[in-house]
Amino acid sequence: MFRDPWIALGVTVNEKLAALQFAASSGVVFVEDADRPLSAEVNLSGELAEPDPTRSVTIKVAHAIDDLVLIEAQEGEKEPDGLSKFFDGPLVFEHGRLRVRDVTGDNLVTIGLSPGPSRVRIYSEAVEVPKFLIVLVPPL
Repeated sequence: MFRDPWIALGVTVNEKLAALQFAASSGVVFVEDADRPLSAEVNLSGELAEPDPTRSVTIKVAHAIDDLVLIEAQEGEKEPDGLSKFFDGPLVFEHGRLRVRDVTGDNLVTIGLSPGPSRVRIYSEAVEVPKFLIVLVPPL
């Protein structure tokens, strides 16, 4: 019978569920309930409208003219080494689907979770406008 040597040693590792690399034309990405309509509402000051904090997180990232953004969705409990915690809290997923996307929705990935509230942790490089993020969801 095959046994994972890391698990046998008691080492917990996160499982990569998806990776998405793209040029963020607006310098913003959303982590949200995938059953919300795609929206990039802008208020009168030109800033993005405040999203529903129970169903969406907005993250400023490197703008397309500066570099590509890499986002990994991972399942597990282990905090990634060398990254700063950007967000740690519950988000509500109506039908159990998390979406990571750019403003236009041209670049996105959807991850299946359990319906209802789920703890989501987002980690980023310790810089003002990160190029790398990890979205960590609990094991199913």
